[in-house]
Amino acid sequence: MLRVLGFAAVVWGGGCLVGLAANSPQLAIKRADAQPATTSKAKDVKPAAKVRWTAAENNTWQWYQRESFVNGQWKVTGITRPLHRHTGEYYRGATGYLEPSAVPHVVRRIDSAEALENDPNETNEPGKPDPIRRSRDGRPASKWLRSLDVEELRQWLPTIDVPEAGVEGMTYWEHLTRDHGFDSDRIEGLTEDEEAKLHAAAHAGY
Repeated sequence: MLRVLGFAAVVWGGGCLVGLAANSPQLAIKRADAQPATTSKAKDVKPAAKVRWTAAENNTWQWYQRESFVNGQWKVTGITRPLHRHTGEYYRGATGYLEPSAVPHVVRRIDSAEALENDPNETNEPGKPDPIRRSRDGRPASKWLRSLDVEELRQWLPTIDVPEAGVEGMTYWEHLTRDHGFDSDRIEGLTEDEEAKLHAAAHAGY
């Protein structure tokens, strides 16, 4: 089965393996020191001080993997549930995967569904900018802003004053729908100036 799927089950509490097969760019990682969660040794283990995330894939599946800096080395300590690159279906043959919401926005693939999920720590208060959204240039914008239709946007946009934010190599409409998570039907009919103001609002953290 490993040769077909390209990865193995991930079950952290019971000391299983994280296996990424030969058609993956990663090698198999064995948790040799894994212990059941009820043992005293497991309770004494301290969390890694440093963590990093990367996007990974093979010919069939794509996922995100978390690495922790342990004893002077980076070690894979978890992956998200693999997504089939052609069908868009998630792998259901195992448990213990990390939640996609844990993946930092800067790592998420631009064209992925998880890229449109807001950080759970950011505010979604209507009409309020958020520093978390601003730090990632409004990718995506708040759920509130993305929920407004054309008429609501035309009423709200004149009430804010935000720095301009340009685009290169594409239109504002293309950029708003591709990178900032806006539904094309909701912003259809905005003028280019209105699209530019909406883009600036997204970058400002709204």
